Amino acid sequence: MPTVLVPLATGAEELEAVTVIDLLRRAQFEVTVAGLEPGPVTCSRGTVIQPDTTLDQVLDATFDLIVLPGGLPGADHLRDDARVQGLLRAQAERDGFLAAICAGPKALAAAGLLQGRRVTAYTGALDAAGVPSTGASVEVDGRLITGRGPGAAMDFALTLIEQLAGRAARDAVEGPLLRP
Repeated sequence: MPTVLVPLATGAEELEAVTVIDLLRRAQFEVTVAGLEPGPVTCSRGTVIQPDTTLDQVLDATFDLIVLPGGLPGADHLRDDARVQGLLRAQAERDGFLAAICAGPKALAAAGLLQGRRVTAYTGALDAAGVPSTGASVEVDGRLITGRGPGAAMDFALTLIEQLAGRAARDAVEGPLLRP
């Protein structure tokens, strides 16, 4: 099964983080939630999440997919963290999957990974980086998957499953969710 890294920073958008973690685990993906710092992470709405490990402990690991939740100031912490930037560039160099939702694409822009790519993000999140957003709920451009915001979290996570494991895997997770 695919391996996934979800770096988690203080101020992350919990709806996006938990939805991605939950649905990918339902798909039997091996998901590692790594806090930028040791200990619990307080998210943007006050929800506290206990990461599986710290980012420092997985820096030498290789993952099939790295997913960046949005939320502020969480996305800014991901953007400004040299370790995260190094992981993103290394993932792109080995042609691994990269994904970010809401303000999370800010970190991808800072790593120089969005030029000429079709991406979506939270309204205005990429303006300072000069990267246009399509405004779509979810965008797939090769091995780059982006989502617009919290309301797109489920579609975003299901798209990640489909991109890494195929339509049947997505359907197996989506069916029991009883979505309209």
